[in-house]
Amino acid sequence: MTKAGTSVVDMKRLDGAEVALRLGAFLAEREADPATRGAAVAVVGAGGDLVAFGAHTSCPSLPRLLAPRKALTALLFRRPSAVVAREVKEGALDLAPFHDPRMLAMAGGLPLVCAGEVIGAVGVSGLPPAQDVAVAEAFARGLLA
Repeated sequence: MTKAGTSVVDMKRLDGAEVALRLGAFLAEREADPATRGAAVAVVGAGGDLVAFGAHTSCPSLPRLLAPRKALTALLFRRPSAVVAREVKEGALDLAPFHDPRMLAMAGGLPLVCAGEVIGAVGVSGLPPAQDVAVAEAFARGLLA
């Protein structure tokens, strides 16, 4: 487990080892709940690099692929991927000009904001969209607390 008082953020960068420990504990806590079992969770750093990834053993392959893409989308656009999805659906945003197949307009990605700066993002996939968002919010709250 984590040491008491250990921070996830060091000089506005995510500590990958600490994030991975917290992610493992977070997934273990939620595996017993049928409403959250089967999820994949990805955390990307400020540069879009994958900092941590975890998934329940019951999580299929597709959500494992989508979680990092949701996180990257939230990071790049500095807003929840659900907002990006709504903007795409309404025609206010077109992802095609970016020529990046990793961007994904689906709910479940949230930017991680520390002291007013986006330091990374979390993406959750494998559950219904509202549950993906709720799990992402819960993980982000715990991570940055």
